[in-house]
Amino acid sequence: MPPKSFISRRFVPLQLTVAVLCCAPLFAQEVAPSADDVRALMQRVNELEKSNTSLLNEVADLKSAPGEEWLTEQRAAEIRAIVQDVLADSMTRNNLQDAGLTAGWDNGFFLKSPDGRFTLNVGGMVQARWMGSYVSGSNSDRSGITEPTVWALNNTQTVYGFDLAQTQLWFQGNLFGPDLEYKIKGNFESVDQWGISGAPFQNTGTNSGDFMLLDAYVRWHLMEEWSLRVGQFKLPFMRETLVEDQNQLALERSAISQHYGVGRSQGIELTYMDTDFRWSLAFSDGGEDNVAGQMQFFGSQPLNSPWDQIATKFAFTSRLDWKLAGAWNQFTRMTSPIGDEYALLAGFGTHWQKGEPDSGANPNSGEANKWLAFTTDLSAMYGGATLFGSFTYVYGSSASATVIGSDNFGASVPFDLGRSTSWGVVLQGSYYIDPKWELYARWEYGLTNVDDPSAIPTKYQNQILKFNHLSLVTMGANWYLDGEDVKVSFDFGITTTPTDASWYTPTAALRAADRADEMIFRTQLQLVF
Repeated sequence: MPPKSFISRRFVPLQLTVAVLCCAPLFAQEVAPSADDVRALMQRVNELEKSNTSLLNEVADLKSAPGEEWLTEQRAAEIRAIVQDVLADSMTRNNLQDAGLTAGWDNGFFLKSPDGRFTLNVGGMVQARWMGSYVSGSNSDRSGITEPTVWALNNTQTVYGFDLAQTQLWFQGNLFGPDLEYKIKGNFESVDQWGISGAPFQNTGTNSGDFMLLDAYVRWHLMEEWSLRVGQFKLPFMRETLVEDQNQLALERSAISQHYGVGRSQGIELTYMDTDFRWSLAFSDGGEDNVAGQMQFFGSQPLNSPWDQIATKFAFTSRLDWKLAGAWNQFTRMTSPIGDEYALLAGFGTHWQKGEPDSGANPNSGEANKWLAFTTDLSAMYGGATLFGSFTYVYGSSASATVIGSDNFGASVPFDLGRSTSWGVVLQGSYYIDPKWELYARWEYGLTNVDDPSAIPTKYQNQILKFNHLSLVTMGANWYLDGEDVKVSFDFGITTTPTDASWYTPTAALRAADRADEMIFRTQLQLVF
């Protein structure tokens, strides 16, 4: 709408014309106009009428389209201003969310200070399983294990049930900035041992479900490529062991990795890492001795042990990884989803330790248990398929070996086992048939030998190291409901050799059997939060 003053100014001539016309009769009474005056007046009136008509048309135009366009432009300008204010406010809120939010969810629950110098990430995992094992033949036919002196032996033909293999909680983050990291991780154990009080022996109930410390360490980034870690952690040896439980390909790690992998320990570790190479060296209390299962060749069990109960004299573990293609974060898991880039990793690890875990050796002889192990592996990721292979060799000299649980909860009697050699191979691969379903297969073979089997006490010779070989074929599938955070796994395994008690691996549903056709059925629901 045009301003009022503009319209008033344009109508002044019209007002004067009306006034003149109204006063004309009065003047006529005083002076009689001539013919020329009348003609001039009529001409003036005609001009004023034309001017009035033009003004009316202009006002009509101003009131119609031009006025509406003017109003529309004004509204558009106001709307644009409002939208800009809203966008500015939205950006401010996003910035606050990224830099100032102190609690929330970002692939896990977290707490952090507004400046990001202090963070705490809280997570966990539940792996609920149903597992079963079947060994052909009747109990009476299986004469080799009808006297289960060693508790690992179970001559029941069919065993099955539910299990919570892993129920973990972990806390990790950084302190005083990104250069100082920490992690605490534990698991509610699933074990079949019973708590025993002092003499006289009394059953105090199962200790299954006890919370066991797994990881507890601090890592300090000394500079861009160097870091130092102190506490309890996985020793840098075997890749299959180093990959976290929730990121495995199959439902469970191979029995080879569970027996020949050196596991966790307490110590200090130096790591170098650049774009293509990663090297770690650890000095620790020694590895977890599970080479022959119940038979403890080297005796060290360092998890959360007091300093004055560590019998290991020294233990060094080192690993070198060479990344030939891809990104480092691709090798934090054993699978390669559709769409990932091609990646290739070669690794080599070694472990060497010496100690006197028991009093079996003559203290004046200078003999000690020695453990030397090597492993090498190759991992290929194809963005929808994987290939993995590893070879591990273990040499031991055991002046003081024992068999766990061999004397009805009494002290295990150590003996001089002498030299032993072990080696194992793992080959596995996977293929995604669609983004949610992955098929996998694995073959594992292991062998443990002692130079002089007669050194084993007579009462164990019929069970321990009677069948030296392990040969297990496993086939299965993963159903990824929400990546590895919610995953269902199914697999079936069968042995092609008898399974000695030294290969007893309960987490893998692998029992001791004197037949070569033990069948294993497993299914698992995994939830990571």
